Amino acid sequence: MYTTRKTLLQRMQNCDEISWEEFYRIYWPLVLDIGRKLGLSQDNCSDLMQEIMLDLFSGEPLLRYDPAKGRFRTYFGVLVRHKAAEMLKKSAPFDSVSKTVSGSGEPGSPVDDLPASLTGDNLGESNPFQKLFDEEYRKCLLAAAMNELRNTVEPKTYAIFEMVVLQERPQKEVARCLGINRATIDVYCSRCRKTLRRIVSDIRIENPDFNLDMPL
Repeated sequence: MYTTRKTLLQRMQNCDEISWEEFYRIYWPLVLDIGRKLGLSQDNCSDLMQEIMLDLFSGEPLLRYDPAKGRFRTYFGVLVRHKAAEMLKKSAPFDSVSKTVSGSGEPGSPVDDLPASLTGDNLGESNPFQKLFDEEYRKCLLAAAMNELRNTVEPKTYAIFEMVVLQERPQKEVARCLGINRATIDVYCSRCRKTLRRIVSDIRIENPDFNLDMPL
């Protein structure tokens, strides 16, 4: 069953090690992609993720996520934004820090127009960082949906779905390779699509304001 962010965070705050690992697995690609697009090295991205996790689940009440105050996506976006700004200040050469933070860097640079959005007050859709974060967060949710599908259905069922739907291999070829008929392949693929629709539906319930389309 799809684990909501609220449930996952509750488990983590109860010191559930598996939930910590799940959180890292889900959100590390998101933080890595954002960090790279802001011009951070992979090592700095790793540090960024570690600092985010430490802040997110520290004992400080002001740093804890409160569902009553808003959605996790908004909360997490603000946290990533602030920590990324701090990391950029630390990693930028001394003579370019002012350019980086003010957004006056050279056009076409990896962080062009983004660092200014890290320190400004505008968090609307026109904010470059917000656009970047929403795009990467959408990818993160879809990846989580596919992983949930993989963990929900039988391995053979997912393998057939992966070959036929994800890899777009001809059904005739897959049927011959696995020694099954095409009708069986249709049943397995239909089962996966139905399960995936349910998973995506659960994610939409948690993110009603987010335009999350069915990935397949």
